[in-house]
Amino acid sequence: MFIAKNPAVAARFFDTVMESFIQVIIRYGRGVGLLGRCDTYYGMVEALGRGTLHCHMLIWLKGNPSPDMLWEQMHEDNEYKVNILKWIESIIRCELPDMTVPLSSQECVMLSKPRVREKEDPRLQLGLMIDHSMPETFAKDFRLFMTELAIYCNWHTHSNTCWKHLKQGVDPKDDAHCCMRIDGLTRSMTEIDVNTQTIMLQRLHPWINNFNDVVLFLLRCNMDIKFIGTGAAMKALIYYVTDYITKSSLPVHAGLSVLSYAIRSNEARFVNDPSSPEATRDRSLITKTVNAIMARQELSHQQVMSYLVGGGNHYTSHKYKILKWHEFDRYFRSITDVNGIDKDPNIPSDPC
Repeated sequence: MFIAKNPAVAARFFDTVMESFIQVIIRYGRGVGLLGRCDTYYGMVEALGRGTLHCHMLIWLKGNPSPDMLWEQMHEDNEYKVNILKWIESIIRCELPDMTVPLSSQECVMLSKPRVREKEDPRLQLGLMIDHSMPETFAKDFRLFMTELAIYCNWHTHSNTCWKHLKQGVDPKDDAHCCMRIDGLTRSMTEIDVNTQTIMLQRLHPWINNFNDVVLFLLRCNMDIKFIGTGAAMKALIYYVTDYITKSSLPVHAGLSVLSYAIRSNEARFVNDPSSPEATRDRSLITKTVNAIMARQELSHQQVMSYLVGGGNHYTSHKYKILKWHEFDRYFRSITDVNGIDKDPNIPSDPC
């Protein structure tokens, strides 16, 4: 309710959190960060159904080999492979603190998420202050607090979102078909699938989603973290994150409705001008379609305020050129005549 009534405050707070994450955790341009020395990062901001903002970010680390080279080195050098897997395990956890062995299959079946009263929500607690705790007790207190946070924030419970990509009536809505890839199974040690070259991380708890303890401690919200290494999982993860950069929030049925409107509007424009060139009609249709789609994009209040008082819709270490539709349109108009024929056949077809 507070966020809905105060979108500017929510946007500014989110921007503060993201900038702090970049400066403190990633430390881009400031030396070695929590994950290593960051070469590049790109994060895309998205709004949940309630309008609250969150970020999907890709981070490139200096010295990290390409997927093919990484697989080749791990395949040829066992010591190198062991060190890589240990490094990944030191950053990503899939279990509660102090867990050393995976839960048995019977324990997994009987397991249920502990109920936490709202007043006991660990996200709302003051948390640990190293100045207020003796060095010998801080580590223990930290593990206890992280256990509460991991249970509250990162304990996965299936919902309709887990099966939103299933074929209706074909695939069952069960653990194995969860799109979050949390299937209720455990894995005693990190392994590499030799067929797919996929790194399968150690998972001692069946329902705790991947997290980094320091990041979870600082942000106090649900999170996910994955190492994009080799195999099909690497390609899937890159697609998953970059899909958020380009995906439209316009539903398919709404998009088709917009397209239908643009076609009818364009036909009405030229109904009394049957002799107009086909190229002119085509350009008009494309322009009307783009304008209609952009006019129907849905943005939450927080997203709008993020452009005005926050960080916009992305966080990146590099600057990118903005491609403007009207510039492309003007270029094509300049190289074609009214009949859509090139004025100069020697002009390259690629405007870039």
